[in-house]
Amino acid sequence: HGVHVERLRPSCPLLLLSGATPGPFYHSHPHDPSQFDHLHFDMASQVRANLKTVRDILDALGENELPFHLDGGCIERSRRHAQLLHWVSNRGQGFAANARVTADISRAACKELGMGLATTLATFETSGNVSDRRFLIETFAMFGLEGAELGQTAETVRVDLVSQFDAVDEESSVYSVGGQRHFMPYVPAYAVCGPADLALFSLSAASGERSAPRSGEEQVHLAIDKLLRVLSTLGATFDGVALLWNRVADLDAHEEAVLMSRARRGLTRPLAEAVLEVADADPNSHAPDGTPLAIEYIVVAQVPRRRAGSD
Repeated sequence: HGVHVERLRPSCPLLLLSGATPGPFYHSHPHDPSQFDHLHFDMASQVRANLKTVRDILDALGENELPFHLDGGCIERSRRHAQLLHWVSNRGQGFAANARVTADISRAACKELGMGLATTLATFETSGNVSDRRFLIETFAMFGLEGAELGQTAETVRVDLVSQFDAVDEESSVYSVGGQRHFMPYVPAYAVCGPADLALFSLSAASGERSAPRSGEEQVHLAIDKLLRVLSTLGATFDGVALLWNRVADLDAHEEAVLMSRARRGLTRPLAEAVLEVADADPNSHAPDGTPLAIEYIVVAQVPRRRAGSD
């Protein structure tokens, strides 16, 4: 398929989060900017809001049904050692200024939120934010749940912020919040556990090809097809996908296709996800024939372990 796959083997359950943005986690898709009008849009407030959401998702772990046992101190220990990655916009005051605020505020905010030993893995430049173009930062986090048993069954377990919605139709991924119904193509996090590997790979419509369609929407559908084929080759299905980062060129043109295409094809299982508009400093590549690529997927999926002696 023209896709290079890295395999990882966790020694404890992992919690992989969707990208946190400064607004309420459960909101409408396609987006309705009026749902965010009440927020503070200064950079410092956005950084604090993201980190609080990260903390809240980890703390909600105990409200969800899990196939492994959490001892009394597991969440607190895991919280202290958060692994963070920030996608910072070049809008507003510009990437350099926004990144400085992110670094300065993160240190104090992490201590206040019980994440005092957090590691920032990287800070990347992006352009527009998918939830609201006024947002200037999206934050990914992951936690190793050290002290919890890995478990006997390989599973990717959906983790919700149970206290923040009234009801959910899991089949259609529609959440009821305060009398409003929100379609959510992503969830707060997945807990990954059991005797399995994690496959990490990236792909695009041009993976293994000389060219790609000119249409961004066609590229999205082709990327979905390729994703399903790679999973099949690895002995997995879409149900094993835990994390998906969408690197998107020209978000205004391609946002709806990125957010809605999987569901329209019947792939309604939501993922831990981030949708990121690439910046000129870190663009998507081109197909070998020069066709610009509108979208690139970065994927983490749970896959069966290789048998001893296999390639």
